[in-house]
Amino acid sequence: MNILVVEDNHVERNNLVRILESLNKDIKVFEVATGGQAIKTLEQEIIQLFFLDIELSDMSGLKVAEKIRSIPQYELTYIVFITTHVYYQLEAFKKYHCYDFIEKPYTQEDILKISQRLIKGVIKESIKEQVIRFEVKNCILKIFLKDIFFIEAQGKNCMVYTKNNQYTIPNTSMKGILEKVSSSSFMQTHKSYIVNIANIFLVERYGKNAWTVYFKEYAVNAYVSNKYKREFLNKFFSGV
Repeated sequence: MNILVVEDNHVERNNLVRILESLNKDIKVFEVATGGQAIKTLEQEIIQLFFLDIELSDMSGLKVAEKIRSIPQYELTYIVFITTHVYYQLEAFKKYHCYDFIEKPYTQEDILKISQRLIKGVIKESIKEQVIRFEVKNCILKIFLKDIFFIEAQGKNCMVYTKNNQYTIPNTSMKGILEKVSSSSFMQTHKSYIVNIANIFLVERYGKNAWTVYFKEYAVNAYVSNKYKREFLNKFFSGV
């Protein structure tokens, strides 16, 4: 997850970056001091959350927000404005659809309260839209992670079972699949299976040391072996 902090005050920028980085080890914070640098960052990185100081040295943070909103992929991305002047609030909310407004001087608790809520929302949305890509013959196959039930190793190939289809991915190992799948809802449960925990409907004991995994309105099952049982059950019952 990438966050962009646009703040021309060096001390305040460092403090804000420190707070944000402490929230989650998977967060990467990009920090810039000017609107021009912010716009340049947009051309190089994909950002999921913006913290914009309105009073910058080269342009207004509102102009930066206008540029952000002009890019289709950022039409609904969260923007939090930071300023000493509350009279900007109406314009920020109505014209640029910002999520919230932090008035200086702010406390660490102010940042944490807003950031934790937004980061959870971003993570949920990103998982929904996250995709995995495979090279199959002369084309690129793109599959949404949320649509995958499980992946099964079959010799040198892997079978990807989704809501609407089954795909054979040639010359692909389970290790290669795990490297491609970055969502926390996927895990290996057997030497031949990787399952999407988010799509599991029922888990049933199968024999002494194995479990059968069922998916809602889906006829094919996956399995959990004794080796992965403890980790799987902990993750499944924790609701990951």
